[in-house]
Amino acid sequence: MLIKRIRAKNFKTYLNLDLDIVTDPDKPIVLIGGANGGGKTTFFDAIYGALYGLQINTERNFNELLNAGALGKVDEKIELELFFSGRVLNQEQSYVLTRTYMLNSAKKPVESVKLNMNGSIFQYGTATPPAQRAEQEAQVNKIIKGNLPEELSRYFLFDAMEAGNLLKEDRLNRVIRENIENVMGFNRYLSIAKAAESLAQDYTAQLLELEKEKKDYLDLIDSKKKEYELLGELNEQHRKALDYSVSNKDLYDKLKAGLNEESTINNKVKQLEEELKAVEREEKQYKEEANEFIKNFELHISLPKLAEVLHNDISLILSERKQTDSNELSHISKGSLEEVLVKAINILNNKGHQLKDVSVSELAHNVLQSFKEEQTTSKYDYFTAQEVNALESLANGNYQNPYNSLSYRKQTLEQEIANCEKIEKQIEELKSQVPGSDYSLIKAYEDNEATIKDLEVKIKEKEGHIKKIEGKIQQFDIPTTEEPDPKFEALKKLEPLFEEIANTLLKNKKDKIEEKMKIDLNANLAAYQDVISRVELSEDLKDLNFSIYHKSGNEIYLSQLNTASTQVVVQVLLKALHEFGDYDPPVMIDTVMGVLDETSRSTLLENYFPELSHQTILLSSDSEVRPNSDLEKIAPFVSKAYTLIRDKELQKTDVVEGYFGNQIEG
Repeated sequence: MLIKRIRAKNFKTYLNLDLDIVTDPDKPIVLIGGANGGGKTTFFDAIYGALYGLQINTERNFNELLNAGALGKVDEKIELELFFSGRVLNQEQSYVLTRTYMLNSAKKPVESVKLNMNGSIFQYGTATPPAQRAEQEAQVNKIIKGNLPEELSRYFLFDAMEAGNLLKEDRLNRVIRENIENVMGFNRYLSIAKAAESLAQDYTAQLLELEKEKKDYLDLIDSKKKEYELLGELNEQHRKALDYSVSNKDLYDKLKAGLNEESTINNKVKQLEEELKAVEREEKQYKEEANEFIKNFELHISLPKLAEVLHNDISLILSERKQTDSNELSHISKGSLEEVLVKAINILNNKGHQLKDVSVSELAHNVLQSFKEEQTTSKYDYFTAQEVNALESLANGNYQNPYNSLSYRKQTLEQEIANCEKIEKQIEELKSQVPGSDYSLIKAYEDNEATIKDLEVKIKEKEGHIKKIEGKIQQFDIPTTEEPDPKFEALKKLEPLFEEIANTLLKNKKDKIEEKMKIDLNANLAAYQDVISRVELSEDLKDLNFSIYHKSGNEIYLSQLNTASTQVVVQVLLKALHEFGDYDPPVMIDTVMGVLDETSRSTLLENYFPELSHQTILLSSDSEVRPNSDLEKIAPFVSKAYTLIRDKELQKTDVVEGYFGNQIEG
């Protein structure tokens, strides 16, 4: 996969971004510089959002992502467009992926997605019929997954500052296993093995003759399933506890040392309280609109349908009544007509006409009678004027059905309300951290550490119990009095077969991964440069881990490495996965130097980044890749260099060629 161009309109700091980032084979690096707050992370988000979509569920979400400089000046919509190429069935394909977001008349976010693959168009949006959308969306997702699945993107599109966190504490082996299983494609075989195991268990239950034996077998299967569910819950609790430990470690250390974090904590509390108020306002508004809909149900539902059914009949009635009523003189009263006739006779007498004997009353009567004789009749005369007005209002009424809008808002509101309890707990926890309190976070953190250890014991016990159940399950077999069932025999072989395939694939790549990591660690891990004798990767995917050894023979324990060294280790691991994995995506790194020291910075610039991928996008400040000292080390490998410049007045980011005023020779 090669990203050729990125376009972003009205997205965060970008009012109109259009950047060519194609790289040459011998110059794989695109270097993008910018000051803090200049738009580097937003550039990262633009590429990620173009690939996998933006999470915009509410009007507030949309407004948060819309460029403030676009308000009232251009169409208020966000557009992300990514031009890239990739290989499908050994054929190079060119793609243009476009995602557009805007608010509809009801102020609800709508999305439109279009993918052009060498002229073949796949397109869907919020208003696309469900069946058609599902078909088109599946095609788009299939193409994206073929180039870089979203679940693997964090291994190739990442923030170097956060890379070291992957290796904190005992999360190491789990992270390594997830990385290798996912990126190397071993998961597909392990999934097939589990499916084969499940089929074999079901088939065994069907073939068992004795009802009691069948019941015992099914009870064991059910027990194993429940134990796996409990194990999954324990693992999830363990993961959350580890995440809590990692995310609160710095705050715990500061509180432990007695540092004053009152300002930071109060600002966070205000932010969270505002989120709760926003949900309350949204809930109140929703209830008001829902009540209005119920009260005027007839206006919204029944009357529009009635008007649609009777439209032609009402139009005919109104048309004929209009023709009948067009002769306005037929409605003149006799008294009014007499007044007019008196004036007319007086005028004629004054002009010399002798009309003194004319009876005004009789003349008025005759005139009115002639009008009535000339007036046409209608078969709809029985309608009163009030009834005609009612029919006209029914036919010309402006009806709207807000049901769909209310239903969508209900779903969004339910999600936001469900999250309120979590926010309230977080507020209470933060308030307890304000100086003068009992520093309950310290106790909560230490309790969490104890919980982690307790969960690890429970997980091991649960895994041991599951193994015992599996041992009992394996004792069941087909009765020997019958001929072997070929289908069942094949099913029993599938699980170990696919597990063996996955492990064999691991073994085939194991030596290459180990050798590559050893070379890269010796070149880039400053604390142990040129003293690593070997890297050992286990051969069993069920117990996957890796170790690093000093040339003196002792193991270099990863838990003892400092933050900068752990960052280098995980980046070296990601590079090996990139080189020997099933995918060939670009690599994009934000905050490229993270927490690296001077020596590590130099080695990464000279040895790591130039060989990382066929396309490596580096997002850096001038304090990371320094123009006066670091740039010359990496410049020979840079195809394109740009600098992001923030315009505070116009609230947008502009792009200029070169890296902080330094041009890169072509």
